[in-house]
Amino acid sequence: MIKNIVILISLLFLTALFTYAHPPNTCLVVAISDGDTITCLMVGNKSVKVRLEEIDAPEKNQPFGKKSKQWLSNLIYKRRVSLKISGQDRYKRTLATVYYNGKNINLEMVKSGMAWAYNQYLRHPVYLYAQEKAQTKRLGLWAERSPIPPYEWRKQEKKYGF
Repeated sequence: MIKNIVILISLLFLTALFTYAHPPNTCLVVAISDGDTITCLMVGNKSVKVRLEEIDAPEKNQPFGKKSKQWLSNLIYKRRVSLKISGQDRYKRTLATVYYNGKNINLEMVKSGMAWAYNQYLRHPVYLYAQEKAQTKRLGLWAERSPIPPYEWRKQEKKYGF
């Protein structure tokens, strides 16, 4: 009986220690696909593709696409981040808000003018306010005369086969 209690306490202690060392939804960013998609290594080296929710960044071949990707890379590449996971998208990517050092990285991308607030999937108006500020200050892609939202760019690609 005492042996079982000691084993149980030991297991609880190890679980708590492991959780403290690596909280459940933390990962190491190992790749940046574009300004709104990353690949993370979770605990146990499980690779996960993560789509930053509530934002839409320029496509790779779209104006500002490379700059957006580089900006996101500067913020979190090869860093341990926390994920607030909300589900999966139709491409089986994990949808999440990404945090690094307490900062909402999704929001930082919009604030800096490196991504749009994704109206179609928006749940928090703070993204729209951040976008309006970036537009007013002509930050990032808002320095362009008429930036094309990524969803419109994708429609054009599909229609004209860019």
